[in-house]
Amino acid sequence: MDITSSPYFEFTFFRQCLSQAFVGLAMGQFGVFFAANAILICGQLDLLCCSLRNARYTALARCGVPYAALVRAYAHIVDDEMHNYIYNVAEMRESAYHYDDKVDTVFRDKMSSHDIYSAEFDEETYQALRDCARVSDVITRYKIHFERFVSPLLALRVVQVTLYLCVLLYAATLKFDMVTVEYLAAVALDIFVYCYYGNQIILQADRVSTAAYQSAWHTMGVRPRRLLLHILLANKRPVIVKAGNFLPMDLHTFVVIIKTSFSYYTLLVNVNEK
Repeated sequence: MDITSSPYFEFTFFRQCLSQAFVGLAMGQFGVFFAANAILICGQLDLLCCSLRNARYTALARCGVPYAALVRAYAHIVDDEMHNYIYNVAEMRESAYHYDDKVDTVFRDKMSSHDIYSAEFDEETYQALRDCARVSDVITRYKIHFERFVSPLLALRVVQVTLYLCVLLYAATLKFDMVTVEYLAAVALDIFVYCYYGNQIILQADRVSTAAYQSAWHTMGVRPRRLLLHILLANKRPVIVKAGNFLPMDLHTFVVIIKTSFSYYTLLVNVNEK
């Protein structure tokens, strides 16, 4: 069969174009998929940080302390949390929901005064921390499933981008034009998306321990403190999405990829000169 003759040539050309379109669509959508799931994980980590930091105040509200009294006594919380979230904004407003559960305070006795150090709030504090532990466990399990799916694809993408950058740098050396520069920038930006959002997950996960230390733990009893310590130990290991289960996707990896591409480019130039 002669593929240079009609209609075989047209059929082969159409098939190649279709294959390239599917490959481009798959790789482009993979970047969107990774960024969307990274934002989702960061958002859940934001929720965990907020819940941990305000566990004692949640207990006060669930025990009948009026919202207005909490605002008057602890208005500084908003200022303390101003720069602690990545994808959320700190605000103080009354809500009828605690996570997905509707809070019914209609028939609850309102407290005219309260002592945040009182042991009567320890049980509700323990329940609030249990909710935090549940959210932490869900985030950990979701991250494991997410990493298990994307890890081999990320490893392939890192190798592919490294080779792309090396070849494009060499092509720019032979013939410098804007098309090559634009393609070089597009390839570098593509891998930067993975490294940037992977780095965002690491940064936000590191803030969980800080949120636990800022949770007014000194006002809690022994039982809530013990649970808070367990949450701290469970979040001791850094939350890192790795390519091939060995290469962390962060901004340092992005710099390493650029340096490696330049090293291969220098090697290629030296070999061709000899």
